Amino acid sequence: MTHSRHTMQRTALSRWLLGVAAAALAGGVALAGAPAARARVHSVSPGDEIDVQHGRTGSRCTLGYTFTDPTSHITYGITAGHCNDGNHSPVIDRTTGATGRFLYSEATPSEPLYADFGLIDFGASRSVRLMYHQPVGTIAAIDPTKPVCHDGIRTGIACGQYAGRLIADQYLTTGMPKSIPGDSGGPVWQPSRDGSATIVGIWLGQHVDQDGAFGRFTSLTDVLPTISAHAKTRIL
Repeated sequence: MTHSRHTMQRTALSRWLLGVAAAALAGGVALAGAPAARARVHSVSPGDEIDVQHGRTGSRCTLGYTFTDPTSHITYGITAGHCNDGNHSPVIDRTTGATGRFLYSEATPSEPLYADFGLIDFGASRSVRLMYHQPVGTIAAIDPTKPVCHDGIRTGIACGQYAGRLIADQYLTTGMPKSIPGDSGGPVWQPSRDGSATIVGIWLGQHVDQDGAFGRFTSLTDVLPTISAHAKTRIL
């Protein structure tokens, strides 16, 4: 991958996030008496670049949303289900170094219009809900009147318009550049009045039919009950 402007922005964000983690640890987040080598805690954020390992092969995707269970303190990430090509595939967050494993996924590669989402267990990693220093707010249903944006590790940030429901929990967008492999699973959001990003879905790629080419994403509000059941917590 070339050192594009997007890669440089992501590298700067990674360094900033690691600085936040280091500052938090210095402030006493680490357990007293814990060895210094074990005190480092990695973070995960929407838009991070993730590698999913399938034996000797793997796939590269984008992380769509992260949250932490306030009771168990386990951190989870949501991405596209087709990024997971096996049961409980290991995951590496290439942006920050965090590691995890798929806990659950739904995807049918031969039927791309079926359910397509997955849940990653990142263990003790920290969820930092920022995208390029933009705070990530809550999850909500799509607002047809607002612009729709997505972030992918290959395309970067792209914005367009809502174009309607495709089928079941999948929706369409227009006005965005062609999606590139690696963008799958990234956050789909809408800007809020307070300057934060409201997450509405996870990016799946393109859909082409007789009406033209569209962007395609899974609505998170539609799949939250399933994700919450497997995370065994209510998603904030």
